[in-house]
Amino acid sequence: MINGASFAPAALKSTPLGALHPAVRLGAAILALLTCLGSSPLGLAAMALCLMAALTWTGMGPLRQLAALKPWVPVVLLVIVVHTFTTTAAAPLGHPSLAGFLAGGKALLRVACSVGCLGLYMRISPLDDLVLGVSWWLRPVRRLGLRTDDLGLMLAVAMGTAPVVLGEGRRIEAVVTMRRSVPKGHEVHIGKNRVANFFHGMVGRARVIVPLLETLARRAEALTLSLRHRRPDPLTAARVPIPQMALLVVWAAGLVTLEVVR
Repeated sequence: MINGASFAPAALKSTPLGALHPAVRLGAAILALLTCLGSSPLGLAAMALCLMAALTWTGMGPLRQLAALKPWVPVVLLVIVVHTFTTTAAAPLGHPSLAGFLAGGKALLRVACSVGCLGLYMRISPLDDLVLGVSWWLRPVRRLGLRTDDLGLMLAVAMGTAPVVLGEGRRIEAVVTMRRSVPKGHEVHIGKNRVANFFHGMVGRARVIVPLLETLARRAEALTLSLRHRRPDPLTAARVPIPQMALLVVWAAGLVTLEVVR
């Protein structure tokens, strides 16, 4: 089975965003990512609020959004520290500065908005709509000989790889932890030495790499054999409504105009 990728296990609510044409949704997601790359801090803050509201509209509340960001707290701290001590525009290298701290916050806000755009797209677009959207935008290059018959199969395998790898890694890590024997009289007290616990945890995760790669190699071989003579029926996208396409054109023209003005 190929597990489908999902942004979060939150219940999905039907919204007008899901009624847009698949090609329009895909194009809007790409334009949103470009907007994140070129927006000012104030624009990023406004975009973050809009994305939070849109995700809440789809059924992913603020608490669930915060829970999804919780695993990234160490990365956030690392980015802030690195920018604070390495931004040489306001202070020499190795000296902390407020400008570096603000630069780190801006970088994190840009990444958060980008992840939010992808998360929103994944919540309003199933795999079939993604295939339809990509197929629609690839229509001009199809005349050059590019085959898109297996596009749906390739996207299904690609998007199903990440959750499979994550699930298999967690399973192997749990098995290694359960099989790890502790000599009698040398029980480990969790929380007594955080440095030692952190070190043992890193070593345990490193031991997962070899069996994980071996398992994935076996799965890849079996997947190739099982899909060799299977091909899903090709999907055909309907015509894009003119108002929706006009929205994309105006959005793209606005981004180009801002870049030219700068």
